[in-house]
Amino acid sequence: MLPDVQSLRLANGLRVNMLHDPQASRAAALIHLNAGSHHEPPEFPGLAHLFEHVVFAGSREFQGDERLMMWAQAEGAKLNATTHANATAWFFDMTPAKFEAGLARLVDMLAQPLLAEDSVRQEVSVIDAEYTMLTGHADSLCDAALSLAFNTPARLHDFHVGSRASFGEDIPALQRALTHYHQQFFTADHLTLWLQGPQSFTELTALSERYGNAFSARNGYQPAPAQPVVLRDKRHLQLLLDGSPRLRFSFPVTHCPALTLLRQLLTDEATNSLLDILRTQALADDVRVSLPYASGSGDILSIEFLVCDTTSAIRARIETLFCQWLQQIRDLSAAHLQHYFALAQRDFSRITPLDQLRTRTLDFPPAAQNGWQTLLAELHPRNMTRLWIAPDVQGQNTSAQGFCLPVCFDEWGVISDNVTKSSFAFHLPPNGIVHKTDERVHTTGAPLTLHQACIARACLRVLSAQSAHEGNSLVFTHVQGNGLLQLSGPLEWVTRSLSTARALLRTPSAIVLTQGERLFEQEQRKAESEIAIRTLLAKLPEVICGSSEKSHEFTTAGDDAAVLVFRPLTENTALCLAATQILASFLEPAFFQQYRVEKNIGYVVSCRFHQTARQSGILFALQSPAYDAQALLGFIDAFIAQIPAMINSISPQALEEKRGALRESLRVRPADRLEAARQQWLREFAAAPPVDETAIAEVTAELLKACVRARGREAWRIKTII
Repeated sequence: MLPDVQSLRLANGLRVNMLHDPQASRAAALIHLNAGSHHEPPEFPGLAHLFEHVVFAGSREFQGDERLMMWAQAEGAKLNATTHANATAWFFDMTPAKFEAGLARLVDMLAQPLLAEDSVRQEVSVIDAEYTMLTGHADSLCDAALSLAFNTPARLHDFHVGSRASFGEDIPALQRALTHYHQQFFTADHLTLWLQGPQSFTELTALSERYGNAFSARNGYQPAPAQPVVLRDKRHLQLLLDGSPRLRFSFPVTHCPALTLLRQLLTDEATNSLLDILRTQALADDVRVSLPYASGSGDILSIEFLVCDTTSAIRARIETLFCQWLQQIRDLSAAHLQHYFALAQRDFSRITPLDQLRTRTLDFPPAAQNGWQTLLAELHPRNMTRLWIAPDVQGQNTSAQGFCLPVCFDEWGVISDNVTKSSFAFHLPPNGIVHKTDERVHTTGAPLTLHQACIARACLRVLSAQSAHEGNSLVFTHVQGNGLLQLSGPLEWVTRSLSTARALLRTPSAIVLTQGERLFEQEQRKAESEIAIRTLLAKLPEVICGSSEKSHEFTTAGDDAAVLVFRPLTENTALCLAATQILASFLEPAFFQQYRVEKNIGYVVSCRFHQTARQSGILFALQSPAYDAQALLGFIDAFIAQIPAMINSISPQALEEKRGALRESLRVRPADRLEAARQQWLREFAAAPPVDETAIAEVTAELLKACVRARGREAWRIKTII
């Protein structure tokens, strides 16, 4: 069940949406700006993205270690921001006890940013590194290529990421442009504050009034409305790109909650669903539904199929089946729509409060049938463009959104005569079944390689989908090198379904084995095109489990160097586990300050407590376009050598605050029952000793130093480099 929503407008005109979520263990805040990259001045491409970054450098009331970025790392808050074409958002979540302190920093950061010249110069370098990284990021390149299929909005074709070249060398001029952008847009009439957490509406209202009035009232400036989304006459586009072939159908549509209902129908994996038929016929293995562009004047809806081979015939067969499916959803009954709506609502309720706010404001809103008939009218082949992405495309270099892309506009056959008309299945729950959220979760699992996990996923996905249609839950995930199967429903159903799942895993059919092998190949190709640090993180569990060697090298996409260093616990005791978590909370902001703020080595700088493959410890991660892997490892070595001196500088008060934060975290449990059960299973499987009040109380500065000294005598467990 979704949390209740109340809205109000403050005296300065700021809109506030509040969601009371009594089951939540954390509270979240998001500030949404109804302006983005399409509102930046043309002479500074990427300025909106730069502004998103540079505000984190400090504000009038919170600077240095007290600013939101450093405070969040020290306090265990989750924090991020994103810039879209017509919207920008900054958001964080935190335990309720310290939520107000985070909200004060978030508001001041946007109401009174410093926009200092040194900070602007530093973030120009960071964004330049990000742009370099994105030139090898497959999804970003596909979205850029898609822009070539549209006449308007005109700014859809422009460069908006930003780079050192686009910002220029005149930093004072850039600083003035940022200040002007802030004056134009950061008034109450352009902003919306979202709050969600276990606090009562009275408490949330008080918080919004205490901090939301910091924004000035409207200044009279109103940007021009976004242009409508209009397709070009050419409806075929091809992009040369390594990796698994993809076929993307895109439509100009009206933004509405029915888009989420459509996504639920498209991603159904039950017997005789569109996905099931595509997989069985070896045409496509997966589908992804996205909104690469959104505005008040219309959205772009993209439906992308992960295709099994590169022949033109397979494209025509997929499109023929897809068009048949589009025709059949027009005849769905009210009961069918209500059932898929309930499934979408259940999926939405399982994500964290922070992700719920982000999704509500920037992605697919909570599902509803509002706009369904309008959407059906827009989902017509004459309103559709096609993008084919494959490694054998013969393309000419073309500029799109600042990227040089090998593309062509050659057409291919879109209707296949070699396709039998299919009757797709759209499911209904058995009579009297309701989607429950309070059943006990049964969790079982075992260590699995990625290859084994792909076979298991192929074996279980139809059963998982059918379970959801019956009002129950069967979910398979691959987490920290373990395959986990979680079932929730009546005990008789759990027993029967667990037996069925085990039988499917023991004797998979030839078709399922083939699907699993394709899935594994696709995961490998995806890893090869991923951002370097993500590739290394994905390799970490298998490295820990599969080798006694302490140093490993992997080839990754792009030209950036990246390293991970994982230092496990010196001993598996509650005291050592508590000390390591407290030590990591001190090190995280210091590592970021040294290598992201002062040295600015690159886009990825992270130090944190980490658990994977039955191991707990501290993970260091760096990625840089300027330094090689050996230099990055040297930076981590140098930082580790400084840790004893850092510990000596920790005051008794600071240590007690960290003890208190760890105590509070013990009381925080995920609101989603599946996630709570998953974490419990992983703790038990790793034989991790439970951290309690006694262990936390015994953590002293001397114990932290003892942990460091002990670590210095052992080889690092994991060292992965490009």
